[in-house]
Amino acid sequence: MESLIRQAVNLRLKGNGKFWRQHNAESLLHCRCQWLSGRWNALVEEILTHRIYPNSV
Repeated sequence: MESLIRQAVNLRLKGNGKFWRQHNAESLLHCRCQWLSGRWNALVEEILTHRIYPNSV
């Protein structure tokens, strides 16, 4: 588990010349997890639904 965290977080988000604000890094990590788990399309649909109909759901 520790090596997975190192690979997913440290190598992806903490590379040379990469600077992140905490909120942006968390959002990017969340998106990456959605992609790897096969839930990318559901995430995109949810984002688009909330932007088109912000008061729904």
